[in-house]
Formats: sequence, C-alpha cells, structure tokens
Amino acid sequence: MLALLGFGMIGVIIFLLIQEKLHPAVVFVIVPVIAALLAGTGMVELGKFVTTGVTKTMSVAVLFIFSITYFCVMNDAGMFDKMVDTLTRKAGNNVVLVTVATTVIAIIGHLDGALASTILITCPAMLPVYRRLNMRPVVMLACIGAAMSIMNLVPWGGPTARVGAITGVDVRELWVAMIPVQAIGLVITLGFAVYMGIIEKRRGAGYLSDAELCAVEDGCDLEAVAALKRPKLVLFNVALTLGVIGLLCFSKLPAYFDFMIGLAIALMVNYPGVKAQTARIKAHAAEALSVPAVLLTTGIFLGVLTGTKMLDAMAVALISVIPNAFGPFLHVIMGIFAVPIGMMLGTDSYFFGLVPLAIKVGQTYGIDQLDMAYAMLIGKNYGVLVTPHAATTYLAIGMAGGISLKEHLTFCMPRLWLLSLLALGTAFAVGVVHF
Repeated sequence: MLALLGFGMIGVIIFLLIQEKLHPAVVFVIVPVIAALLAGTGMVELGKFVTTGVTKTMSVAVLFIFSITYFCVMNDAGMFDKMVDTLTRKAGNNVVLVTVATTVIAIIGHLDGALASTILITCPAMLPVYRRLNMRPVVMLACIGAAMSIMNLVPWGGPTARVGAITGVDVRELWVAMIPVQAIGLVITLGFAVYMGIIEKRRGAGYLSDAELCAVEDGCDLEAVAALKRPKLVLFNVALTLGVIGLLCFSKLPAYFDFMIGLAIALMVNYPGVKAQTARIKAHAAEALSVPAVLLTTGIFLGVLTGTKMLDAMAVALISVIPNAFGPFLHVIMGIFAVPIGMMLGTDSYFFGLVPLAIKVGQTYGIDQLDMAYAMLIGKNYGVLVTPHAATTYLAIGMAGGISLKEHLTFCMPRLWLLSLLALGTAFAVGVVHF
C-alpha cells in the first residue's frame, strides 16, 4: 500500500509538473499532504515530516536567493560584457565553439565534485553568450549536465563516496577501476557538445546585435541598461567574483554566506546609496524568490516520502517486480533504468535505499556486489540534473534564465539517459562491469 501511494504521488507530481497547469510550489504542497493523509499520517507526525524535509532544502533556497541576485547585479554592472563580446567575436556564427566551451568550463568547474558550484560557475558565464548568439539556454543545461555526470565519478564526489560506504571498498579503488570509463566518457561528452552545437546552428542560431537582443527580451530599455553599467569597476567586480568562487570552492563557510558577503560588497561599491541598492534588489526579486519557493516546498515532498516509509516500500517493490528469469541480468537492468529510477527516488534514497537491496538480491543470482554497484552508479550519475524534486535541478533552471521544468526535462532527460547507456556500455566493454 505504501509503495503504491509513493509511486502514485510521484507519478501525479511529475504529470502535473509537465502539464504546467499548476505552479510547482502548489504541486509540492498539495500532493504530498494528500498522500500523507491517505497513508494514515496524523497532523503532528505530518508537521514533523515537513519540518525535517524543509530543513534539508532551506540552505539551498537561501543560496539561490543570494547567488542569483549577486550574478544579476554583476550583469547589470557589465562584468560579463567584455568576456561575452570576446567570445561572440571569436565564435562568430560558430556556435559549436560555444557548446564545447560550456562543456569544458563545466568539466573544470566540477573538479570539486559539487553540483551547485559547477552550476554557479558555468551558467552566469555562458548564459549571456547564449543569449547573444540566440541559442537556447536548455542546450547549455544539457551540456552542463553531461559534463557533471561523467565528472561526478571522482572519488571525492558524493555518489562514489556513497557506493564506497555501501560496499566497504575504498573510494580510491572504486575510482581507479572507473578511470577508463571516465576518460572515454569525457570524449563522448565533448562529442555530444559538438552535436548540440550543430543542432543549434541548424536552428539558425547566430549573433544578435544590441537592438535585436533587446527586441527578444521583454521590457528591455537600452538607455536604462547602459546607465547601470560600471565599466571602471569591471576589474574589481571580476576580482570580487573570483573571491566569492574561491570561498565557495575552498572555504568551510556555508555557500549561501559566501554570496551574502559578495552581494553586500557588490551593492556597496557599484551602487552606493540606499535607493540605488534597493532598486537593484527589487529589480531581481521575482527571479530571486520564485525558485526558492519551489525548493522549500520540495522539502515537504521529501519529508513525507521518507517519514511515512513510502521510500523503503518503493525500493522493495522495484526489486520484487523483476522476474526470476531476469535475475542473473539484474545489474544490467538496474543500470539501464538507473536514470528514471534515480529521478523518482533521489540521490540518498537511491544509493542508501535501493542499491544495498539490489546488491543483496543480485548476490542470490551470483552477481558480484561491485558489478551491481558500478552499473547503478554509472547509470544514476546521468540523472543528477533532471531529478524533478532535487534542489540542484531548480537551481540550474533558475540560473539558466528561468526556463520551465517541462522544457528542461523533456529536452535534457532523453539525451542524458542515452549518454548513460553509452557510459554503461563502455563500462561493460572495458571490463569494469561484467555480464
């Protein structure tokens, strides 16, 4: 019963999100509450579940508020203008160079294994270029998602560390075995970037003048935009941004606090005076607050899913529906469907709930625990940016100019799933996973 409620809740949520008939914040409140009440949850218990879940998403919501406001202020001040002009001038109409550059930046940015920092580094740098060249931001997210997926196999990345904890194998040993998969995967990812660039070129992407760009963006006033530029402070703003990114990557301060500091300094230096600073904050309030509202409500979903034990029941149900004849190939099946299953369960639930159960069941069919773990790890990584209830998904679509969740999922999910199958095939080909 709990498993059916869990799958039903997720199915209804995904359906409503894709239909775009209701705001995601509404969906993530109403549907989980109804599911919890159907599961027999009392109001006191429901309150505890909500508190636990929202606490988990709170820090990311606050991070988004201050990070998006910070980068919007930097864009107002013209920090990205010279870089955008240089890139677009060199790229010309060769949008392939832009998609490849996006992928390379994301690969380098993800060396720390942190999803949020990769998004916060890559999106603000590349989004103005995509707009100038009339390229779809969703293509940028597909390239970033592909880069993060293969780079997330590093030993200091969360998924590999989780598998190490589950299997009892040192994370370094796990990673060394996957190096050939990662190396080939990086080549495939760059090839994917080239392919996406070619697709955009065929769509007619190319350089837009200031007037053309303003015509595309509603409410654009060239004179008002020019008045906000601070060309004499470009070097200061670049240094400040590098400092914020440095704190983000190397300090132990909360990520949202890094951007609080950066935003305070940016406003004080670029726009002195209460009126100017208030105007900048008000100008970006809609962008800064709409996604955090969704992030906070996803905490209700996560709290209900785990608190009611629906998640545990779902993990058992997923394994139990596999026919005995397919038992010896269970790791292949789990690897193939890792992306959609991971989209439903989320990272921690997938690794700490489903993977141990799959390993245990697989061993009864003679499947080595590492074969199961590698197959499920490599496949799941490609779902990191297309999980509807993950905070980083909303962070990404918000930083990409507020594209819709439906557009993001329908465009990126099939492509990233295909890349996961190529990565899984590579793992079998090089002997990391065995039949």
